[in-house]
Amino acid sequence: MAANKMNTSSIFFATNRKEWRAWLKKNHAKEKEVWLVYYKKHTDKLSVTYRESLEEALCFGWIDGIKRSLSEEEYTHRFTPRREKSKWSPRNIKLAQEMIKKADDKSRADQIQ
Repeated sequence: MAANKMNTSSIFFATNRKEWRAWLKKNHAKEKEVWLVYYKKHTDKLSVTYRESLEEALCFGWIDGIKRSLSEEEYTHRFTPRREKSKWSPRNIKLAQEMIKKADDKSRADQIQ
């Protein structure tokens, strides 16, 4: 499939981070892509946030790509598995480092209690 075409069979909507993580857990090793749908901010409708979705995707070795508007209320981001030899973007490196630090801080706090 051409990079600029959206595979409509791979569209997924998650109302929260937990649903997106469950999809990744089940599908990260077998799917080639997914177009994750978000509500635009002006709608005041609930959906996983972009940052939450990127954090979860990175945990499973997936990265974000193309962003597309679907309607006045929705847009989508394409997520795919990161290729083994591809370079990490500076943004994803920073985000991964923040998540690792946060996990380390939580682990230390749990050990104190």
